[in-house]
Amino acid sequence: MLILASGVWPSLPLYAACLTNSDTVIFAQASYVSRQPPVWQIDGKNPYAANNAFNDIAVNYRNDCTLVEDKLDVDFSLLGLAYYPYKSPGAFEKDDHRLRALIDKLRLSYTPTESLRLDVGKLRPKGGAFYLKSPASLLSNYSAGFKATRIHSPDMKPLYTDAFWGAVLAQDTLAYSLSLTAAPRLTQPGPRYESSGNWNALARSNASDRYLLTYTDYRFGDSTPSVSLMTGDKKSVAVAQTLNVTPQFILNTELAYHFQQQWRHLDENSARDVEHYRFPDSLYSAKDDDGVELALGMQYTTDRFCQFGLEYYFQSEGYSSAQWDKQTDLIKFLNQRTNYAPLDRAFDAYKYLMASEVYNASSQGNLLGKHYLNAYGSYLMDDQSSVQPFAVMNLQDKSATVGLNINKPLNPRLELYGGLYTAFGKSDSEFALFGETLGTYLGFKYHL
Repeated sequence: MLILASGVWPSLPLYAACLTNSDTVIFAQASYVSRQPPVWQIDGKNPYAANNAFNDIAVNYRNDCTLVEDKLDVDFSLLGLAYYPYKSPGAFEKDDHRLRALIDKLRLSYTPTESLRLDVGKLRPKGGAFYLKSPASLLSNYSAGFKATRIHSPDMKPLYTDAFWGAVLAQDTLAYSLSLTAAPRLTQPGPRYESSGNWNALARSNASDRYLLTYTDYRFGDSTPSVSLMTGDKKSVAVAQTLNVTPQFILNTELAYHFQQQWRHLDENSARDVEHYRFPDSLYSAKDDDGVELALGMQYTTDRFCQFGLEYYFQSEGYSSAQWDKQTDLIKFLNQRTNYAPLDRAFDAYKYLMASEVYNASSQGNLLGKHYLNAYGSYLMDDQSSVQPFAVMNLQDKSATVGLNINKPLNPRLELYGGLYTAFGKSDSEFALFGETLGTYLGFKYHL
């Protein structure tokens, strides 16, 4: 009674609103993947199933609730993922479990004044202006998805990356926005020989100390500049600029300077040791080498809300052609069979480690080369259906991934989607490193 009288617990009208604000969304999908043999071999065999089909299902429950009117709110999202393969996945595709339950978001928001807000809990960082990779988005976590398959609806893309446990203190006014984010270390990094989806959730989100200060200014009319400072285990500074040339045409620029490498790279000395039959504990590391990221982009929106975009991305710490060749040469060296069982097992173990390191660098949102071009579009039809093509190319090795997604709403609750994608290039190129791939999928999204 004292709690209710104090106003800490929501009143009956607010409690009723909490019940009606919930939303449960079910995703169900069937997909088929055809993959050419990659450069890798495990026990002399292809580590991927050449052709396979999958059934995926995901359930996302979301709710936001006012506990104290205009003062205290809670917003949370729970996610369940499961899949079933028609054939047993290959050695590089196997997950520890085919069913996962995740806390996608759990945010408690306190608003002491109209412009000041404190968020605590499991939070999602704000995304950047770029679809491919935003250098100014300095808080990046690992994917919680499966290795063999995923749901391809665009709505699911952000849900696969784990949110972080921490706090955000933000002041938003008409003139500027200022925020301080704290994402403290709560555990140690996950095992490097396993993919991030098999780590525990804290290892994906809170394995390092990160503190971010971001300032955005809205007083320059059509130009919106921002600056971000990251400190903690890694230190970075980033600037971003959005310029509305016209209400329909936008230019985006982001630049980041890092004082350490942002992801783990193959150590050439360790690779040389392996080739001379000396066996180090690890092959990859992140060094205290500074680096630069740059992204340039433009986006045009038509009167009918169709969008077209083009982006260029550069990172100085990406593998050069010679460094990338060193990695693929090591894979080929480890593929040789010596007919001495302990040595063959050691070689295969190193390939598992290398594949996990490459996968985990990508699952954190990183690209592995230096220069990329990304083109995308979204065509909106009269019936609210949309067609979304995209193409990403590594400008160094000319490998690429191209896809097309189609969404068709049937009614306010039910939406169908489907599409196809392909990744192609030379067998030792980035997008074909795990085999040239052709995939297609069909699914639905349903609001209960």
